[in-house]
Amino acid sequence: MLSNYITDVKGRVEATKDISVKERNELVSLAEAKLDEDFERYHWNANIHGIAIRLHTNSFHLYDFWVENWFPAPRTQTILPHGIIYAVKGVAGHEPHAYYNHETRTAIFINTEYYGQCKSWALGMAADILETQHGVHSIHGSCAVVFGKGMVIIAPTGTGKSTHTWGLMQLPDGKIHSDDWIFLTYKKGLAMADISERKFYLRTDMVKSFPKLEPILKRCKCENVEDSDFASFGNSRCILDPEWIAGPDKFIERAVVRAVILLRRDETSPPEVRLSTDEAIKILEKGKYQVLAGAGGNTGGFNQESYYNPYLLVRRKELQNCFFGKLFESACCYILNTGVEGVEESQARIRHIVKEAC
Repeated sequence: MLSNYITDVKGRVEATKDISVKERNELVSLAEAKLDEDFERYHWNANIHGIAIRLHTNSFHLYDFWVENWFPAPRTQTILPHGIIYAVKGVAGHEPHAYYNHETRTAIFINTEYYGQCKSWALGMAADILETQHGVHSIHGSCAVVFGKGMVIIAPTGTGKSTHTWGLMQLPDGKIHSDDWIFLTYKKGLAMADISERKFYLRTDMVKSFPKLEPILKRCKCENVEDSDFASFGNSRCILDPEWIAGPDKFIERAVVRAVILLRRDETSPPEVRLSTDEAIKILEKGKYQVLAGAGGNTGGFNQESYYNPYLLVRRKELQNCFFGKLFESACCYILNTGVEGVEESQARIRHIVKEAC
């Protein structure tokens, strides 16, 4: 591996997403005091679909992954950011926790260097601005293009979004678009998907399904890979350039979405059901899922997360439902049960759905 950083915190920490401006200012003062203690201070502006999010941190690991992950925004000296993240380690007397204030678009992470939550909140901060000011729909999902059609998978973390997206890429004309987050705009009855990240923050246990990835992962910066085994920990990660996967011709930055797949995992539901717009929105709004490693909460238990999207920092149900209504006007929607079939059977169903999509 190019590098491998082991974090003390290996998943999402408890979060408070509605702190007051007063609380925000107190926490920022705490973070700034810690940043001023020694020379180790880093900052960098990320360009997330035109929104500038600035990171201030004393963790080189977070800074290193942040710079690798995002497209760069103009230099710090020449632009004021739309949102700011403070991420500080070594704060005495404080448990790991994350905080967000919507009014100032400020996030504060205390005593956690786990990059996944920092990255997801950066996307959530951009979404907070984009969905209300620019009509851009943010989705926690993956996207591939095959048969000339965009296919989006929306599902909880760890349920197979990446595996099935990458499975489509194996087809002769298959291309990968995004692995975790998509920005959608709706124009003239079309759902246009744009990428969100320069490089993917990817689970390394993907090697179990795609062994050919291993030599590529060895060239990546990694997080929490145990004993040099990419598959030993369910939430070990890497930062991967998507063009490394199969060359630049297999990566695409914009797609017209024609099919949407939802995933669930149980022992009783049928393997495949086509959903109406109302049925799909109802399932997404409820967002029931089984908690897997790295998703936060009680692993193995069940939880609810509207739209399977833990990244949204501000919940706007009516707006999200309106956005999804537009999506399902232009793309068919199915739900697959991966608990009653294997990966190959589910992949065959997805390929057929995309092929038959209008």
